[in-house]
Amino acid sequence: MEKKKKILVLTDDMPWGHRSIAKAIFGYLKDKEVENNYEVVFREIKANTGIGGDLYIFSYRYFPKSNSFVHQFVQKKEFARKILEDISVINLPKIKKEVEKINPDLIISAYFFHTHSLVKWRKKQNKKFKLWTVVADPWTINPISFIKGADLNLLYDEVGQKEGVKYGLKKEKTKITGWWTRLDMYKKYDYQQCREKLGFKDDRPVIFLGGGSLGTSSLPKILPIILTLSQKVGFVINTGTDKFAYNLVNQFQKMFVRLRKNDDTVIIKHLGWIENITEVLTACDIVFGKAGPNFLFDCVACKKPFVAITHIGGQEDGNIDLIKKKKLGWVKEKTDEMNKFLVEYLENPKYYENKFRKNIEIEAEANKKTLPMILEMVKRELRNISQ
Repeated sequence: MEKKKKILVLTDDMPWGHRSIAKAIFGYLKDKEVENNYEVVFREIKANTGIGGDLYIFSYRYFPKSNSFVHQFVQKKEFARKILEDISVINLPKIKKEVEKINPDLIISAYFFHTHSLVKWRKKQNKKFKLWTVVADPWTINPISFIKGADLNLLYDEVGQKEGVKYGLKKEKTKITGWWTRLDMYKKYDYQQCREKLGFKDDRPVIFLGGGSLGTSSLPKILPIILTLSQKVGFVINTGTDKFAYNLVNQFQKMFVRLRKNDDTVIIKHLGWIENITEVLTACDIVFGKAGPNFLFDCVACKKPFVAITHIGGQEDGNIDLIKKKKLGWVKEKTDEMNKFLVEYLENPKYYENKFRKNIEIEAEANKKTLPMILEMVKRELRNISQ
């Protein structure tokens, strides 16, 4: 009997989009493992980026627009990209240890820094594994995410492919797949049951407010207006792993209860980190959130319109363009615009919930095909390795 081929799906250990993408790919391949006679392994390996990772998270949460300067610098300065590529060697030891233990035939890396490390090691040691990398931004892509030494760069759509070719990728080393959304996000839950589970017993509109896994600094801009609302409405607030935001919302919620005793016109559910995100989004009618790509496409999969209230400067500028051009929702990042839109939505919620429904459904169905496509690509690659 032919020995099973091995696949390693690799990512960083941070709760951000790279890990979400890796889990989506791994989960689907794992479900198909037995019938396709391969073995797939998942590894989260902390990236050795020094203080860089901490600085990124700090700016991500509290100064999201500041990242645009770094993004522009890396785009315009070839030596800056070269430095980032060169320091990937310090990241290699932990990855090397795992790869040598697993001995995979194919590595799918969802984190560009790990991919750079593997490219250098593979070339130096003449390793034989195949290497795919996921370009984890849809339209505004940092050039260091395009990796010439990888066998394949997986991309969301033609926009990313054109950017990759511009920065030196050969077109045959790219593959357009759509977004790598976990198929769990497409799971159908009963809308009414999900609402009741959260404590919403009537037909009031329910707004999801948050920023994905790492949280968002935009909450203070929208919380004050909640105190003034007179329409029946529910808020589900997600603060992810951000302890500062979590404590802020807790304090706000306590103040809110004291100010509006025995008044259930506005109901607030503060959930912090959310595990059952599909059920929670099912219960909601619209999302006000940070326009990170994974969170955006998760909301699309759940067929929820998206209101972008903030984004990371530079790398997520394209997400704002994508929301507008594909008509998946609205962009309301200024405090006055955000608050005005919230009031207008509550005056006619069904209009806003239905306005972009068809566009959202089209995008959701397109991305639903991504993971099955990845499986077929993997099967072809493993057959080629066997020959």
